[in-house]
Amino acid sequence: MNKFLLVREETEIAVEGFIRVNFDPVLVRLLREVKYLQLIDIEVPERASALYNKVNVYRTQTGNLELTVNMFNEVLSTLLPVEKPLLQDRIQKMMDALNPGIATLKWNSDNINPFISKAMITVTEVDDLVKKMKDNVRKMTETMDKWTKPLFDRKNKALQAEDVENTHQALVAPRLEDIRNQGKEIHRLMKDTQDNIKPEKKSPTWLSYQDYINGLIIEGITNGIDSSMLFLKDQLNIQYNKNNGL
Repeated sequence: MNKFLLVREETEIAVEGFIRVNFDPVLVRLLREVKYLQLIDIEVPERASALYNKVNVYRTQTGNLELTVNMFNEVLSTLLPVEKPLLQDRIQKMMDALNPGIATLKWNSDNINPFISKAMITVTEVDDLVKKMKDNVRKMTETMDKWTKPLFDRKNKALQAEDVENTHQALVAPRLEDIRNQGKEIHRLMKDTQDNIKPEKKSPTWLSYQDYINGLIIEGITNGIDSSMLFLKDQLNIQYNKNNGL
């Protein structure tokens, strides 16, 4: 019971280190044995019995701490180098909230529950923000995946050149409108990330993040162009047409 609630462990993934709950496994086994002894009506030492009377308290505390430090570790392990600087102040806030459990509070200390509640709220807020950032990027990439659908279509019958042109224009016009609307949605998602993070708009960290998103958009446009050009190349390939009965 004289151990600190939490312990920090070094990791190559994050310079801040990961955190784990520091509940003694020996104490876990002791509480389990007391439970079994009481079930078969065998008297146990008074001190062990007193500890067991708080078993539900320890279970709740360790469970909430496990949830909190897992979120903390997940945030640090999933943030990209371009994302992490944007949240450096939030990361420091999480570390400050968890630090009493590392350096001050032990399992026999008072005020453990208020510490856990405050730490959980702080870490959850950052975890939700990271999930929001990554969910917005996921939605962007899913939107750009739609651009890989070729901007060409071919009927399984011969058409006059004028009919081919008319058919192509009828296909391209609504697709371009879709892409414009999808571009607006990407812009909205980027604005949503900005509104949640509230960065300095001219800061190097935010400009770097914008460059990162711009790179994803350029990749999406390039993939869309490649897809249409490969489709057109196949349609002009004599062997491809023979193999597909065209």
